[in-house]
Amino acid sequence: MSLSKPHQKIVKILCSNNGSLLYQQLRTTISKSDAVSDMYLTMTLRGCQLFTIVPGTGGEISESELTLDSRIIATTAIRLCKDYSSKKCEDCDQLHLCRYFILGHCKYSEQSDTCKYSHDIHSLHNWKIIRLNQLQDLDMNELRFLLLQNDPSLLPEVCLHYNRGNGDSPFGGCSHKHTCNKLHICSYLISGNCKYGAECRRSHNFSDSSALLKKFSLDENVMRNLLLIYQNRNHIKQALSPAGIKAVPTVLPTSSQQNHDTEEICVYYIRKNCSFKDKCVRVHFSLPYRWQIYKGTWQDFPNVEEIEMEFCDPKNSTSSGPRPINFETMMCESHQVRRLSTASSVTKHPHYILTTEWLWYMNDMFGKWTEYGSQDDMHVTSADLENVYLANNNAEVPIGEFNETLSFKEMIQKDKFSESAHEVRRRPRFISKEDVERKVESVRSQLRKASSCESKSVPDYWDKSALTSIGYTRTQLSPLSNEYKKIQSLFENSMKTGNIQKIDRIQNLGLWEIFQWQKEQIKKKNHADADERLLFHEVTDHSIIDAICYQNFDWGSFTQSGTLFGKGTYFAVKASNANFDLHSDSTANFKIMFLARVLVGKFTKGHPSYDRPPSQDVTSFKPYDSCVDCVDNPSLFVIFEKYHIYPEYVIQFSNKM
Repeated sequence: MSLSKPHQKIVKILCSNNGSLLYQQLRTTISKSDAVSDMYLTMTLRGCQLFTIVPGTGGEISESELTLDSRIIATTAIRLCKDYSSKKCEDCDQLHLCRYFILGHCKYSEQSDTCKYSHDIHSLHNWKIIRLNQLQDLDMNELRFLLLQNDPSLLPEVCLHYNRGNGDSPFGGCSHKHTCNKLHICSYLISGNCKYGAECRRSHNFSDSSALLKKFSLDENVMRNLLLIYQNRNHIKQALSPAGIKAVPTVLPTSSQQNHDTEEICVYYIRKNCSFKDKCVRVHFSLPYRWQIYKGTWQDFPNVEEIEMEFCDPKNSTSSGPRPINFETMMCESHQVRRLSTASSVTKHPHYILTTEWLWYMNDMFGKWTEYGSQDDMHVTSADLENVYLANNNAEVPIGEFNETLSFKEMIQKDKFSESAHEVRRRPRFISKEDVERKVESVRSQLRKASSCESKSVPDYWDKSALTSIGYTRTQLSPLSNEYKKIQSLFENSMKTGNIQKIDRIQNLGLWEIFQWQKEQIKKKNHADADERLLFHEVTDHSIIDAICYQNFDWGSFTQSGTLFGKGTYFAVKASNANFDLHSDSTANFKIMFLARVLVGKFTKGHPSYDRPPSQDVTSFKPYDSCVDCVDNPSLFVIFEKYHIYPEYVIQFSNKM
């Protein structure tokens, strides 16, 4: 894309002001040298992928849909090459620079010729990339801020485990405590909407993570602006436009939406078999829903089942009793209320019990709440709406064959011509404590019955004598077998420095049968092959290996560096690219690599904001199956559905001396 001089000038202004400015500040700065109208400036910002726009809360400016307090953030696609540090890359479209030089202080900075990594942005390779992206007007400090807020691999991620828990521990739910390689800081502070300020139970001070940040040798100016950098990073990740070509209003989620995303109840714990235990990022509770009120800390309501029953009825906008809960504002008197929940049923395997089935209702002209899809003239079902809502809860979607649309933001269905409007509500299907116990016992009973039966779908090469229908077994392969040699060849094809110590095959009948079922579903949905591939994922936290073998990969329950192409589990085509934790603190004298069967199906280019793949086209609810870094020649895949994965082999290896 060819950029005009105004575009390049705005980028430089933003980067010289630590990466972003409010619209009013930007307009004032530009007006010192150029006379530009609000309409022209807005069109310049809207029409370029180098800007992410975060809407403000003030009134709109004349001739512009922006507000004076809208934040304009400099955005770029360039990154530091992840293969440059291992000298595996000779030419690519990313920068070949010393990571610590970008952060501010390389210990060899005073004698940069002794550092084995480049400090020269004007080298032949780097200058080509910079000129190609038309950033040649930026000096080193300006380029530094641009990279820090766009490249997720440069600075540590915020610890999700720290941000969950009941507040009794200063480390939240993080079991690594002082040795954690992620930031222990309030995630709501980073998203810009922590309501509790100085009373917040999570840290609002980066100096509390000074020991970790000291390892990064950050420039003093970077340290002073660290909160702004992280907030800008968050806004860029949350931008709804996949390529950032046009800025779409980014609405900060309400507290109830945030809790739906970050406080998910673990279904395995309800079934009393969560293998991740205290490392699980999800909430451990005995029911698939949990109602809490905030009084300094989050406290459980004593009548949680009664509240849930009333909430499930779309007629109710409040609960009963002397202290009613307003279900629309999620407030009880002056106190905030939240509802924690298991994952939405549309995101999981149909046989996956105790997920939350969300139902969508419309208040018709007679004042009756009718579920979508329950009548013949309703062309959209609750499941259809739930799928679209989870993909974009600010969307406005067409309903049926007429002129009606449903706005998720307003929760209203309206007719474009008559302007008539009907209120819409999203409520879960009620399940009692007794229902939960019956479902759990039913699953256990089925497993007991299956334990004496041999599945017909077991691969021929599995060891039938080591087969179990409950849990899994690890069978060590003989180095003389063809199976071992096949895995060895795939591994050593790219991992030249790896020395295999042993290879185990994972035989997990339950996961295998679900994986086969998912393969058939993808074939039916796409009318094509499911595109099954063998892909690598290195695990640096060895304490969760058994949990993965039993329960599968579970994004959020183990560390990954960044979410550049989506919030899912990352797998690499080459073993050498499969370490997705750049800040590993593993002290083991061996390494672990999983080789998994992965159903990649139909895929598209990923984006940091994706927590599930987008729809294949705008007219259907059919999503892609996975995301990639490059559609034409992908080197990594992002998988959002855990049962599209079967963790088949565990490779134990060490580096060659």
